[in-house]
Amino acid sequence: MKKVGIIILTIGLLFMIFTSFGLLVNERVTDLNRFKIAQTKIHHRIWEPLLGATVVIIGAGIYLAGRKGQIKTPKVNLSGEE
Repeated sequence: MKKVGIIILTIGLLFMIFTSFGLLVNERVTDLNRFKIAQTKIHHRIWEPLLGATVVIIGAGIYLAGRKGQIKTPKVNLSGEE
């Protein structure tokens, strides 16, 4: 669970740092018998940094939930016997 939490937390941080990316797409403009004219366009994908913050919070929650099961509490002997 801890590894999954760390991976999701890292993805959320990357979402917060990089808020967009561009895709290069070849689009056909015209098609004249033997001649084909294509144009390369850049399509931008944008998301809000709030999405990254939400993913970071989810990742931290998963990490802490996985960590909670691994905490060992010391056993205290109150009766005085060994």
